[in-house]
Amino acid sequence: MKLAPLDADEIKKCWTLPRLYVGDNHPTLAAGSSVSLSPEQTHYLTKVMRLLKKRKQQHQPDENNHITVDRDCIRIFNGHDGEWLATLRVLEEEDISSDRNSKKRKRRQPRQGDITIVADCIHQLRVQDRANDDARPWLIFAPLKKQSRMKVLVEKCTELGVGTILPIISDRTEGSAIQSLLGSSYMKEDEVYGTKRNAKGDDMSFEKLEFQAVEAAEQCERLTIPYITKDVGLHPPEEGLDSALWKVHDIVKQWDSSWDEEKRVLLICRERSTDDASSGVKASVVPLLHALRSNNNRVAFLVGPEGGWSPDEETLFDEICSRYKEIDSPVKCVSLGTSILRAETASMLALGAWALVHDD
Repeated sequence: MKLAPLDADEIKKCWTLPRLYVGDNHPTLAAGSSVSLSPEQTHYLTKVMRLLKKRKQQHQPDENNHITVDRDCIRIFNGHDGEWLATLRVLEEEDISSDRNSKKRKRRQPRQGDITIVADCIHQLRVQDRANDDARPWLIFAPLKKQSRMKVLVEKCTELGVGTILPIISDRTEGSAIQSLLGSSYMKEDEVYGTKRNAKGDDMSFEKLEFQAVEAAEQCERLTIPYITKDVGLHPPEEGLDSALWKVHDIVKQWDSSWDEEKRVLLICRERSTDDASSGVKASVVPLLHALRSNNNRVAFLVGPEGGWSPDEETLFDEICSRYKEIDSPVKCVSLGTSILRAETASMLALGAWALVHDD
């Protein structure tokens, strides 16, 4: 049965509805498709948002095949098929066991008394813009030691439109920050109990960062989830203790040697402006907005660690950037101003500048 399109007033009501990411639960969204929500999403809708108080009441179209947008509707997206208006219904008891067996990825097991909610797609609210999604900037950064600051970085950069988040290792990256990010790869033997544990007990794994990005994407109305990865698409870095993450020297050299006009330009964020002669930064550094406005290619921002770039890294940047003219350079050094910024602040500033130029 084909439903009548929503009128302007009904569409306006949609923008106040709860919004959920269902990419882990269903590969495709289309008219008539159904998505089983996770236990966490079910808890959020029923206990926090207080939806589906009358569980037996189902949404039925009127004589004109028109669905009314009400409290028991939500918006869903999966990062590929745009945003859809969906109605909620409680899965029948005999169907719950088979549905639970089909779901592999869950953050917690269903408990006795839990219900299973299904979202039925009825109307597409926004179409996916794949060209715009591909143009989103990358953020390449040294992981931070404190979990709270890493959460803020991922949350705010997601809101500002980052497409890919790639942690790397610099000369001044703290070992505890790497340990916190990689989790079990860097766990140490407990001298008392003989078991492996995180030395700080402050594990900020890739899975936790992705969860933070999902929550931020649901809130800020974007249709995609940033890709948080260790792989930049170049050949693997050198083998060694820290080979799970790229090193700054490796990624800059490989970016320089394997670049072509179809690839992204790497914008290395430097600490001080070129206007300050005493800073020691060479004239190859250009203002951030100037680099963004004069460059039509896709970009990736490289942001330094707490404590800034090391002298060896600064020398490498100057050496590579000085080889190219400004227009055709695969690697550019950009200035974020005269202030010394924290790593998360520098990341947000760079992405915010991109968002302003891109929206303009």
